[in-house]
Amino acid sequence: MARGRETRWLEGLLARRLIFVTGKGGAGKTTLSIALGMSARRAGKKVLLAEVGDSDTIGVLFERESLPESPIRLDDLLWAARVNPTAVLEGYTRAHIRTGFIADRITHSRLFEYLAVATPGLKEVMTLGRLWEWEKAKDERSNPAFDLIVVDAPATGHGVSLLRLPRLLVRMIQVGPVASQIEKVNRLLTDPLKTALTFVALPEELSVSEALTFYTLAQEEIRMPVAVTFINGVVSSSYSPEEALQIESLLKEARGSRPDSPLRPLLESARRQIVLCRRQQEHIDRIRSKAPGAVVEIPFYFKFKTWSYGPGQSSSA
Repeated sequence: MARGRETRWLEGLLARRLIFVTGKGGAGKTTLSIALGMSARRAGKKVLLAEVGDSDTIGVLFERESLPESPIRLDDLLWAARVNPTAVLEGYTRAHIRTGFIADRITHSRLFEYLAVATPGLKEVMTLGRLWEWEKAKDERSNPAFDLIVVDAPATGHGVSLLRLPRLLVRMIQVGPVASQIEKVNRLLTDPLKTALTFVALPEELSVSEALTFYTLAQEEIRMPVAVTFINGVVSSSYSPEEALQIESLLKEARGSRPDSPLRPLLESARRQIVLCRRQQEHIDRIRSKAPGAVVEIPFYFKFKTWSYGPGQSSSA
């Protein structure tokens, strides 16, 4: 992994045991989760990619229909799994009810299914409990089973509900095995040396506003300040300020005295890119002025398509 000031944020992030990646839906948090996992893998770490929520994108990207509930090996250092809160609740029930017959009757009843779906906060508690178990897991040599767990967390709203719950429950439930478990989970989440929270935003109005609101919630309610904000899909400007002025001048000329100029579509396209970059920069500046941690810009990559016109003929754009 490259060294230098520009990668210090990455070294600090990958030194944790648990990284939560959240953000506005469609901002690219799953892609960033995988990218972080691959970076840690290249650094020689055993990595678990944990998918939380209703989507199954990681499994599809690794050419699997669905990720299993137990970690599956993707290569020598990379593992992946999907958190199933209902399965976690069933395992928890069986662990505390030693009689198999009674445990079977409970876990296969309609009441159990209703409880798993309808009880407020239960899915979140079971999800965090599973992550805690994976973080504490050991291999056959009593070393940590995983050096790093990257959690592709739910989008912002559900992500806040997931992460704020342990702190709320610690104040509500004071005794018993459940209280002890929740306290352990809460200590893990709020340990800045072990756990990091990251946010993925797009350089757009709604996404940036959501990020700024999330910073406050993370600091005051979740007690997990955002360590890194990724700004995804940043279009880099191809023109200097002087070139931008020249393009504007040429475009005015083409619209006026030379409306049929073949250069006009090219000039219009260049101007749109310049305007887009300016607008994006305004949003990036808002993020940088408020972000509590590092801010990393991820460039926009254009996708090229190939059309076939016949045998041996094709064109790319």
